Amino acid sequence: MRLALLAIFTVITCLQTGFAQTGIADLQAQSPDGKTVKLAWITTSMPPGFNGFDIKRKDGLGDWKQLNSVPLLPGISLKKDLTPYESDNTDATRIKEKLKDLIAAGKLREYDFNTFIGRWATNDKEIQDVMGLAMLDFDISIISGFGFVDHTVSQKMEYQYGLFLHQNGELVDKISWNYGTVPDLDVVREISSKALPGRPGVELSWSVEVGRMKSSLIAGFNVYKRGIRLNDHPIWIDGKKDLSNFSWNDAGANSSVAEQYSISAESIFGIEGLITSYNYVPSEHPTGYSKTVVSSIASRGYYYRDGIQVSWTFPKDQERFISGFYVEKDNMPDGYRRVSELLPADQRSFIDNTGSPVSTPFRMRIVAAYKDRTMFAGIERMFNYFPLIDPPKPQNVQAVVKTERQNVAVKVSWDRPMNGDSTTDRFSVWCVRNALDKATQIAGNLTPSQNTCGYDVPQGVSATIGFFVRASSRFSGESFSDTVYVITPSTFLPAPTAHASRSGDSSVAVHWDFTDVSDLAGFRLYSNGTLIADEKQLVRGIRDYTFTGLAPATTYNFTVRAVSEKLIVSDASAPAVVDMPVPQKP
Repeated sequence: MRLALLAIFTVITCLQTGFAQTGIADLQAQSPDGKTVKLAWITTSMPPGFNGFDIKRKDGLGDWKQLNSVPLLPGISLKKDLTPYESDNTDATRIKEKLKDLIAAGKLREYDFNTFIGRWATNDKEIQDVMGLAMLDFDISIISGFGFVDHTVSQKMEYQYGLFLHQNGELVDKISWNYGTVPDLDVVREISSKALPGRPGVELSWSVEVGRMKSSLIAGFNVYKRGIRLNDHPIWIDGKKDLSNFSWNDAGANSSVAEQYSISAESIFGIEGLITSYNYVPSEHPTGYSKTVVSSIASRGYYYRDGIQVSWTFPKDQERFISGFYVEKDNMPDGYRRVSELLPADQRSFIDNTGSPVSTPFRMRIVAAYKDRTMFAGIERMFNYFPLIDPPKPQNVQAVVKTERQNVAVKVSWDRPMNGDSTTDRFSVWCVRNALDKATQIAGNLTPSQNTCGYDVPQGVSATIGFFVRASSRFSGESFSDTVYVITPSTFLPAPTAHASRSGDSSVAVHWDFTDVSDLAGFRLYSNGTLIADEKQLVRGIRDYTFTGLAPATTYNFTVRAVSEKLIVSDASAPAVVDMPVPQKP
């Protein structure tokens, strides 16, 4: 026995689904046929005065009924009566004979109850090994006093089993079981094999459905060759962390000869699952493993904007032995990591967009994934990476309009880069006067510490102007802020165009044309230089006015000026001239 069996015990215990009520022991149950119930428990502590366990059962909603006739005591002895643990005389006799063989072979020693408990309390190696073996072999659970078989179940209902302390009747742990329930031990999935160059034998590998394996309390796996079991105890790799794949080497096999194997899972109760067959065919295995060679690494787009294209070579006649390729990259000194899913066996190039440190070398390699589960890394290649890196987007952009006399300016501001931003190198500020115009740069080459910019608005009518900030990085990347809009006041208004016509012998209708602007207040109308109506009367929406009571035989010059909300006054329009008629004599 090996101390490593304790590691097996630890792993199996971690897979168990029940948890002890008191922390003293963990009770588990399984049935090989849906009628006979096998129970096993692993003891983690024993209280003072401990004098054994009792197994009790509840049938449906009934009361607890004790099943064992004498206390169930830990210990190993040829004189020990096993029928209180396994009431089937045939099985009890078989287990007793097995105990004799194990003791004769030096694989087990006899320990009476007191010796067993005393050595258990000192964390004795031999006792640990016994408990580890009990998790691999249910017969040893019976032999050592940590197992029980119930043959008395007969009704189709839900049962509860309880483990109790004999000394005071305290419930240690309990578990439910439904009549007819058997464990689902169909956990073995894809089986593969490989011949090991320079080593004898054939290595078998198989994948496992981990969730089902955990719930079914798998103790390990059995390997058969031509129907003969090759392993003494269920196969489990000590301290194994990856529970999804297992392997085992048939050292006695001739790798050049075809062979028929099968693999099954076995629970901690000695219940074996479905046996999955597999044929080892030498011609389906390579005599050696071919290396991939990275033939080229190239940028795609300016400064690797579209990634890195890596190409490789691999013998065409070896494709039948592989499942495909993985691309791996090492951003030195981080170590290699995969940057691709499994690529087809006939693929020879890949575009990597995962990025790398700037201006530093990196390495790439291609791993050939063989169907026998061998991962064979090829010849790597080193390259320098100069990617395009975008800086953070400028935040909190604001634009404030300032007017002084006839001058209008806009102050644009934004947040400085946050601490730790080593990417932003320069800012530039842009404006756009309307949606159809191209953006115009109004300031450029601003350092990260500069976060304001002034813009003098050209003389003209009121306008809506948008401003945004562009951040640039040292690595040719860029980002843009949101655009903020302001309305600037008019500093100049064009002159209206006036028209006039007689509407009677003593009245004239004046009309003027003027394009509306956002801060227009209205108009001022003059007759022969005299103000007749101002912007309070002729508000922004009015474009005509009728004069009445005009003198006959008189010439009138009508002019119009536009006025803004800030009292910017346009030039007068060209005069609209009207001659009033001379009255006719009667």
